[in-house]
Amino acid sequence: MRTAWMLGSLLVGGLVLNVAAARLSAAEAAPLVEDRYQSKQLEGRRPTRGPWKIADGTAQCTQDDELFKKFKDHGPVVWYDAKFTDAAIHFEFKPEKTKTFVFTVNGDEGHVFRFVSSAAGTTIVAFPPNPEHKSQALERGGPKLSEGVWTKVSVELRGPKAVVNIGDDYQAEVEHASLEWPKTVVGLGFSFGTLSLRNFRIVPIPAK
Repeated sequence: MRTAWMLGSLLVGGLVLNVAAARLSAAEAAPLVEDRYQSKQLEGRRPTRGPWKIADGTAQCTQDDELFKKFKDHGPVVWYDAKFTDAAIHFEFKPEKTKTFVFTVNGDEGHVFRFVSSAAGTTIVAFPPNPEHKSQALERGGPKLSEGVWTKVSVELRGPKAVVNIGDDYQAEVEHASLEWPKTVVGLGFSFGTLSLRNFRIVPIPAK
């Protein structure tokens, strides 16, 4: 009887461990970067080209037109330094009188992936290794900027593929060989008006 009880306990214990392991593997890995915008300083975060205010859960900036000219018509941006190949990037943004919102992923050799949203819609591009490093459109006709509204975004980069979710209703799946390059920087930028950011994180996707 004692042997049977011990075997039963081991089986139940093993089942519990297997369930726990399955739950752990299903959960997201620890973030490479997580920014809740509660402190002015964060390792790897580089706000630039504008007077970024970071406090109380948001980062906010209004474009300075003189700085815009100084940086050759490039608006304010928050850069995040993070080395990865495959990852999911999550954040929320709110544009106010903003003409463009630009999400960028770079590698050591320059741009890798980008989407640009404006009043005309959203375009997703990759950057093949051509001499001019000229972008190649992968998808057009995405959502327009939602004025004064918080919009959730997730971008999953896995091998040569990317899945882009913007808001509740838009998803695009694109593919390009350049997306396999190692990544080192993620940027959230804009031009004109004011942009607010919250709940940013980069979560690595383990290799299969």
